[in-house]
Amino acid sequence: MTEIRIGTRGSQLALVQTGMVADALRAYLPDARIETVIIKTKGDRILDKPLGEIGDKGLFVSELEAALLEKKVDLAVHSAKDLPMCLAEGLEILAVPQRADARDVLVQVRKKGSEGTGPEGAKAGFASLPPRPVIGTGSKRRELYVKEICPQARVELIRGNVETRLSKLEAGQYDGIILAKAGLDRLGIMEKEKERFSFTPLEPSLFLPAACQGIIAVEGRSDWEYREAVAQLCHRESLLSFEAERRVLEVLQADCSQPAAAYSVTEKTEETERFRLTVMYGGRQVQGEGGVKERLALADALSLQIRREL
Repeated sequence: MTEIRIGTRGSQLALVQTGMVADALRAYLPDARIETVIIKTKGDRILDKPLGEIGDKGLFVSELEAALLEKKVDLAVHSAKDLPMCLAEGLEILAVPQRADARDVLVQVRKKGSEGTGPEGAKAGFASLPPRPVIGTGSKRRELYVKEICPQARVELIRGNVETRLSKLEAGQYDGIILAKAGLDRLGIMEKEKERFSFTPLEPSLFLPAACQGIIAVEGRSDWEYREAVAQLCHRESLLSFEAERRVLEVLQADCSQPAAAYSVTEKTEETERFRLTVMYGGRQVQGEGGVKERLALADALSLQIRREL
C-alpha cells in the first residue's frame, strides 16, 4: 500500500486545510494510506512579538521544509501567504487547489448594527466601534487600512490561532480584530459563532487582501514519485493568481514587516479572458489588466511603477 505523510502545523485551521488536501488526493490515489504529521514551527512557538521582529515568512515553513528534505514527510500543506519567496532547493509547489474567499473580516463581539456587506457595510462596521477603538492585528497591511478607514483607532498586536484571538476579543482586550475570511469559512466559525460575534467582510476595493490570501499551497520534493497525482489538485485560475501575486512580492522585495498587498482575478467572457491585478505597497495602490499570458509582465510593471513613485 502507498503511504503518504503530509506535514502540517498543528493549529485547527492547518489541520482542516490538510484534511481538505488529503480528501482530494484520495480521489486520485484511492489505495493510498494518508497520514497527517504535525510539526511545530518557530512562528507557532513565539507569539508575543510581531513577525517582522523574529524573522521572515520562513517562520511558518522552514521546519516543514526540513522534514520534506529529510523524507520524514512527503508533502507539506501551507497557507500560501506564509510562504517565503525562495523555497528550499529540491522542493517545489506541486499543487494550488481552488482559492477560498480572499477578503478580510472585521470581527466584533455581537451587537446590533455592527455588520454589513460591501464597502458601505464595512464602513458602517468600523463606525459602530467605540471612540478610539483598539483593533487587534499583527499585519502592517491591515494596520494601514484600519488607519485609513478609522483614523482614531489604536492598533495593537494580536497573535495566536483563530480560537485564541476570538477569546481575547471576547475577554475585552480588543474592540475588534481583523481575520481572514478563508480561515473563518474553513473552520465554520462565522456560522457556529454568529450569536457571539458579528463578522463584517471587507471588500478588496476598500481593504486589499494580502498576496495569496485564501490560497493553499502543497509543497513536495521535485523528484517525488507521486507528484503528478498531486498536480491533479491544481485549480487553474487560483494557480494564475498564486504566481502573479507572488511575483509582486518578489519584485517589491516585500516581507511581513512591510505594508504590501496584491489581489488578482481572472475574468472570462465568451470571447476573451482578462487578468486584473491590484497592487499596494507603502500605502500607494495601482491597478492594471491584460491577457492571462501577460500576467507576470503585468505584475512586474505594476510593482516597478509603485517602486518608482515611492
